[in-house]
Amino acid sequence: MAIEVRKVVLESVSDASGLAKLIDDGVFDADGVVAVVGKTEGNGGVNDFTRILADQAFRKVLMDKGTRPWEEVKEIPMVWSGGTDGILCPHATVFAKIEDDGPVSDESRLAVGYAMSDVILPEDIGRPAMVEKVAEGVRRAMAEAGIEDPADVHYVQTKTPLLVMETINDAKSRGHTVYTEDPLESMNVSNGTSALGIAVALGEIEMPSAGQIGHDLSLFSSVASCSSGVELDQAQTVVVGNAP
Repeated sequence: MAIEVRKVVLESVSDASGLAKLIDDGVFDADGVVAVVGKTEGNGGVNDFTRILADQAFRKVLMDKGTRPWEEVKEIPMVWSGGTDGILCPHATVFAKIEDDGPVSDESRLAVGYAMSDVILPEDIGRPAMVEKVAEGVRRAMAEAGIEDPADVHYVQTKTPLLVMETINDAKSRGHTVYTEDPLESMNVSNGTSALGIAVALGEIEMPSAGQIGHDLSLFSSVASCSSGVELDQAQTVVVGNAP
């Protein structure tokens, strides 16, 4: 299988016509879509509902035009980041697997893997438990892509949960504390912790201690792009790299 990558414009917050047209034109099948990474025209904040609308629109197209059951379609990573102030245009990058009858080569080519992590609990965010869960998801995405050497990973995109009052109260009701009770701060904390999970999976850093998370700026990943939101309770992970 080869990987086809296409970028489409979002004409509105719930527009998936670009994806539908690629499928109708035979560029790839709906069942071949394995991941989507996009920017919506929302405010990019905790209350940005445009991410949810875009997610619903794109998954609906895959359901209408494909044969996969909803249980599979809902597991496809769709990493939506809100906020396109200035000159950035709302868009989505679609990754799809296609049949390729061309010659087979041992040279490295584009490979894409995806995975959903174990559930990230509210009390995990900003703590080593989240680092471990993200790292495990990255490793599974690498394996799915056929990438064995971490040096062949060149881009990792994650979407992780953040904290809101409902999830903060849920953690407290079960006798746990949370990293912060400020939802906006938790967005940054979730992003940073996810990046450390990526770095651990790829051998860029050793497993950090709880005190290092969010404080030790010598710990980072050179290939991570991290976003967080209220619309999920797992880490959606897309790994892009090279494999024979």
